[in-house]
Amino acid sequence: MKNINSESNRLKSLAGKELQNFLISKFKLLVENEIIKKVESNKNFNHKNFPYKKQYLANFIIETNDNKFIVINSSNSFRHDRMKNQAYDLDGIKNNAEISDKIIASILLYPNSELENESLIKFRDNVNNKKAFSPASHILVLNELITFIENHTNSVLNKKTSQDEKTKDGRYYAVRGNELEKEIVIELNNTEKLKKFRGGIDFESPFYFVIMNKLCTSNEIQHSEITKILATNTVLKLRSGGNAKTDIIIKITTLDKEIIETISVKNTTKSWVSCHDYKSIDFIRVLGIEGTKLAEYFDLYQAQGSNKHFLDHMLPGDSLSEFESLLTNYKTLLIEWALMGKHDEENLIAPEQQISKYILINKPEGIIFIDYLSYIEIISSTNHLYGLPFSWTYPSKQRGKRIQLKMPIIIQSQQ
Repeated sequence: MKNINSESNRLKSLAGKELQNFLISKFKLLVENEIIKKVESNKNFNHKNFPYKKQYLANFIIETNDNKFIVINSSNSFRHDRMKNQAYDLDGIKNNAEISDKIIASILLYPNSELENESLIKFRDNVNNKKAFSPASHILVLNELITFIENHTNSVLNKKTSQDEKTKDGRYYAVRGNELEKEIVIELNNTEKLKKFRGGIDFESPFYFVIMNKLCTSNEIQHSEITKILATNTVLKLRSGGNAKTDIIIKITTLDKEIIETISVKNTTKSWVSCHDYKSIDFIRVLGIEGTKLAEYFDLYQAQGSNKHFLDHMLPGDSLSEFESLLTNYKTLLIEWALMGKHDEENLIAPEQQISKYILINKPEGIIFIDYLSYIEIISSTNHLYGLPFSWTYPSKQRGKRIQLKMPIIIQSQQ
């Protein structure tokens, strides 16, 4: 598929009808390449339980392959009074339309030229720093939307590649994996099962018990204290457009408090699965190593894409031992970012929902549900490449462009 970013330099002043036509053509291309399922422009929504069909307007509605939605409202320029009209529509769709519980991003979009608009810059900074409210999860200019789409595209292609590489039995797990999160959410939201769980009555549901028993223990609550469980597999996109580490968000309500827990789901037959896929510039940014020798090593690894080529192309004076030594002080940060999504302050919009605190692994030989920090201890007991519990590689057909980390999948008795 043609790289959507290749045209970005000629779009600096694109606005109005030209901007809309450009976006329509690019979204249609994504549909043709099965990156997204569907796109609609200038779609109206009614308010729930009201018959009026044109209460709220979305300039674009993107439906993803997993039946989630990205809502985009665009304008030729940012003015605070005009933005309020956009905000009204976005807020209404997010909270009152039939698709409200499936929205993973709501975007206010402006031409690239608006980066020179001090009012937009100030408002966006205030929103990002939690000083001002915006109903939009993302406030972007065109080039930033292009990056957002690229990151979404990468996540879709990597998932497809992972499924294509599986065995016949593994392919079944891949297909079921697309539905497993939905199955778990449906089970956890079942009020009849909650009544039985509160009363200590057994019922057939391995995921319900393994999840809820652990969460009750971790939060020191009795089964009978729970008044409501609300689970969802709709998780807000990161600011960059990539996927958060969280796959399922669970809100547990008791008589005196509300608890939010987050889960990453791994449903596989494999011993290793992809867990992290970013550019070297992102590794450098999150680790805070700009301008250092360690940053040069990350750039080199991305360029080469394998341990052998990485070693073969080191400059005089470079060494594997130096790379591992420089990496030592950043091990914890890198592991927690790669697995849980922590520490990426620039990319996190709702950390309490996007950072995963637990991991659920489903393999043919068993299920494990464990807090991520404990799982990190398990997989860190044996060092792998570069002293970290990962294998290093690159996403399919993206050698020289990105770094991909894979994590070990281990089923063992929980302590």
